[in-house]
Amino acid sequence: MAKPLTHTFTPEALRTFDKKKVETIRENALRLGADDLVEMCDLDLAERKPVVASRSSTPRVAGGSTRRLASDSTASRANMFVSGYHVVSESELGIVDLGDGRFWSHAVATGDADPDLSVNGGAYLALHKNKTVASHRQGKIIGFRKVSDGDGDGVEFLVDAEPKARAWVGAGSGEIGFKWSQIRR
Repeated sequence: MAKPLTHTFTPEALRTFDKKKVETIRENALRLGADDLVEMCDLDLAERKPVVASRSSTPRVAGGSTRRLASDSTASRANMFVSGYHVVSESELGIVDLGDGRFWSHAVATGDADPDLSVNGGAYLALHKNKTVASHRQGKIIGFRKVSDGDGDGVEFLVDAEPKARAWVGAGSGEIGFKWSQIRR
């Protein structure tokens, strides 16, 4: 029987690292059988505070900006918000299940979408193995936190899981589809 990995990590030490580093430590701990460190990383990742959208009663698009559905579309997106995010996510890597019906998504590039408007508007997140199959993990977005990695800026969504799978929505050839909706005044 293999001897479990010994380490010197503490919860306090993990808090000094950025999220990406803690995820890497967790992956290595999982691979090497350090179950206590995996649990410590899971707790650290779950405790990182989300950026929760303000609770204004009327979401507004600042400055009457124009938003696009896809790079080849010229449709105006003034007075619109993203009410649904569809993301190709082939694995559970980066997903943190909080065990209470909520989960943190991995980083999502939001492009022109405003996450504050999405949360205030009751938006959802749907994760798909590919665009041709219904989502395997989905739910209402209840918060978010901004993240930055080597590929650019994005957000991680805090999601209240729902059982009903969703079909892919969104134009474009990338791995993210947006469902745009009119802001209700």
